[in-house]
Order: sequence, then C-alpha cells, then structure tokens
Amino acid sequence: MIYNPPNNTHPIENLLSRPWEESIPAYREKVASIEKLSRDVHEVNPDYLLFHPIINSHQLVGFLMAYAFSWLFGQGLFLFLVVTFNYLIIEKFEVLSLFPIGMLILFLIVLGFASYLVLKQLKNKKSYYNKIVFLKQTQQVAYYEHNRKQEPIFHLINYKDIVASVRRNKGVVFEALNLHVIDPKTNQTIQSINLEDMQLSPYDQWTFIRTYMERPADELPLDPRYAHACPTDISTSLLACPDIAQDKKGKGLTGLRHEVTIMGWLRACTVSFLDLAEGNIYQSSANPALHPEVQRRLMWDGKDNPYNVLPVTAARQAAFDNKNSKVKLKWYSGIAVNATWFIGSILYVMLVIA
Repeated sequence: MIYNPPNNTHPIENLLSRPWEESIPAYREKVASIEKLSRDVHEVNPDYLLFHPIINSHQLVGFLMAYAFSWLFGQGLFLFLVVTFNYLIIEKFEVLSLFPIGMLILFLIVLGFASYLVLKQLKNKKSYYNKIVFLKQTQQVAYYEHNRKQEPIFHLINYKDIVASVRRNKGVVFEALNLHVIDPKTNQTIQSINLEDMQLSPYDQWTFIRTYMERPADELPLDPRYAHACPTDISTSLLACPDIAQDKKGKGLTGLRHEVTIMGWLRACTVSFLDLAEGNIYQSSANPALHPEVQRRLMWDGKDNPYNVLPVTAARQAAFDNKNSKVKLKWYSGIAVNATWFIGSILYVMLVIA
C-alpha cells in the first residue's frame, strides 16, 4: 500500500478553493509571481509539474553558520597546536596551563562536530527536503515524507482530495501555502504538505498549480528566461547543481548555459559554500518523479512539450554528467580562492602571535 498518512498535520487557517469546484482566480502579482514560479519549477511537461524544495532565509543563515563554524574550527585547531606546543614544550610545564588547553579542546569539539555534519551531508547526500510532483494525466500528487531516523516514505494522493489553505507563520510576517488531506469520516486533517516560500504569494502559487492541473497547457504562464529543464535529480556532478542555485537567485545568469561568466565566478569566490550547500539539497532531495509508481503513470514520450520551457543544452548535459571543463574550472578556482583566504588568515594569526 502506497499511502500511509503521516503525522505532519497543520491546522487549516485561511481556506482556499477546492480543486475543480470554483473558477481559477487571477494572479495578484502577475510579473513577480510568474518569474518566481518559473524559477521554482524544476520540470514541467504534459505529465507532471515538479517543484524544487524551497530554500528560505532561515536555511541560508544555517548554511552561513555552518561555513563560519568550519572556518573557526580551522583557526581554533591552529591556535590549539600553537598553545600546546608553547606550554608543554617551550615553556616549563605548569598545571594551570592545562586550563586554556582544555578550553580550546572543548571549543574544537563543538565547532568540529558542526564541520563534521556539514562534510557528512555533502558526502552522503541524505534527503531532508520535499520535492512535490503534480501528475496532470492521472490527477494525483506524489511526494516523499521525511523522518529523521528512517528512509523517506513515498506518498501518492488524489488531487481532488486536497484542500488548500494559507497559514500565517507565528512570529514571522509571511503567509505559506499548505495542502491538506481531510478524512471525510472525522473531518480531521490526516496529512499536510507545506510549500513554504517567503518570496511568493501563496494565492499565486495555488492558482499556478490549479491552472496546470485543470486547464490547457497554453493557459499556464511561464517566463522562458527562467523556466529551464534542469535535471539536477539525476546529476552526478555537485558542481553543476550550484549553477542552478545561482540562476534561481537572479544574479544575471538567466539563459544559463553552464559557461563561466564574471558574475558567476565572483559569486563562486565569495559565497561558494552557500551555493554548494543549496546545490547539495537539489541533488540529494528524494525525487518522487523517479519512483516506479510515478514512472508507471507517465505517458509523455519526451517530445513536443507544449509548455514554454527551455530544453537542456549540450553544455548543460555535459555539466550534469561531470564532463564540462568550464564548470569545473569555475568552481575549483572559486573554492581555491576561499582556501587562499583561509590560509592567509592563519598566516596573519601567526604574525600576530610572533
């Protein structure tokens, strides 16, 4: 049996229209919403619409903290070696000298554990984030439920059984779209899917979903500058996925062809870890579109897509296959610049101590 209701329920607050029961409303922020939705859509074709996981500002702050912890761990390790060498070898040993050494050890354990978790995630690519598939032909919704201590659980539910609502987050001034499944016998929510995006109106997002599922292809507005076919799920290259992260942040990389540009390279040099972490999420998030039950329902042959989506270029396909030398040069050089800054800061600390 595919469907086992999880316990990730949320209260239904501002109830929106049910599928197929009311007319589809117009966009409230037409241009901004179309651009944002076109960037968020991972893949759109006659069979399914796939949304990437939303990377919000809180998660980006978490990435930045992980980067800072890793940086401080390296600096702390250097200080620990210098202090230990100074107290235990150069100067006469005293019991009091064990106190600063012990404090440094505790400091390194805390920061080192955070660095370890970051490296472990980049290597193992454990899935934590939702990709959501809307199957147009069979009128179903597929996604994976993520729990901390078990493998992602696949769910396939009927689109007509969904109730959409808008929830205002407590303590934060923004609204989020939730999709719910209600038990008709008890009238209680038995399942909720969260599509939280602080930069997008939930009303526009629900309108976009309904238009795709309920109307002809030519009624779905997509901006071709942003609506790329980007198969990050099956990419073997972590370096290709951060290029998509850059593109979605609107850094002047629309029409992305995986070529080295000045803006892209400078960003790789300054915030490469943030884009690498986000690319890791794109690459590692469990993709319901690849599940056998979804594959069995697909009918499109991959040709003559009626939606306004740019195809995968040869350069991009080479990047996803880890065979694009320009992409490798861009990211390796950006990471090298970060490493140079790190080593330079250690040398600076050595000069200060000397």
